[in-house]
Amino acid sequence: MSMVYFIPASQRKIALNAAQADDEPVLIIGGSGTGKGALAKWIHQNSPRSAQPCFITNRERTLAEQIRECNGGTLVIDDVTSYPVSEQLVLLNFLKTKAVPHPQKSTSGTAMPMIVNVRIIVTSVPQIDSRARAGMFNDELLLRLSKNRIEMPGLADREDEFEDIALGILQEITHELHKEYIKGFSEKVWSQLRAYDWPGNLRELRNVLRISVLSCEGERVEMKDLPDFGHDKINFQATRAEFEKVYLSELLKSFNHDLDKVTRASRMERVTLMEKLKKHGLIH
Repeated sequence: MSMVYFIPASQRKIALNAAQADDEPVLIIGGSGTGKGALAKWIHQNSPRSAQPCFITNRERTLAEQIRECNGGTLVIDDVTSYPVSEQLVLLNFLKTKAVPHPQKSTSGTAMPMIVNVRIIVTSVPQIDSRARAGMFNDELLLRLSKNRIEMPGLADREDEFEDIALGILQEITHELHKEYIKGFSEKVWSQLRAYDWPGNLRELRNVLRISVLSCEGERVEMKDLPDFGHDKINFQATRAEFEKVYLSELLKSFNHDLDKVTRASRMERVTLMEKLKKHGLIH
């Protein structure tokens, strides 16, 4: 089982144990963009349930409904602290009994229990302990979820691991975009990346590196390939727009401006694609 770059070194043994402890819940705590969702998927993929589906909760539906439908697989409950007390109690009861209310009531009109086999992984904001102390989150539920508790720190607190993380993301993106000839970063780029505090954590770093890889034509990412960042806060809207422009430009080059092929590759509606190409000045 390979350990991936985004799992903190201090948490890898816990993550490995969590993957193997198939019947126990997992609690992944961290701020926005720290890789909680990616870790939840990694745990599922390296568990005995890997051949079964992994579902992520939909807030528009009850937990009981989704637990029933996930029978045999893994259910990832995103930001568990945001669920109301009634839903917290449903989850707590399921962890105790492996049962949720049956969708059909008995002839007497009472809800029948339905036994289901589901692995629960939950993600949470760092304030889960303080919310439990304040009575905003069920403390018994927190205790049961904490059997496998994994902390995902912000990128600013992972200075010793930063280079491995950046290179791991780079390798992932270059493989995805078929640009494996890109092997690393220039010294100036390394200095720029290390100097920034990354308030958006792994997600922000991934966005920056994706744009850089799309722009890069050599074996190393150079300063000219980086989007504009390094201020108090990266301009996500500008970054997204720049990525979109570079991405569409690359598609046009790859398919020799054949708009039918570009439409299929981008998975956009033709009208939407044309609007974006005109917005970025890529066609007239």
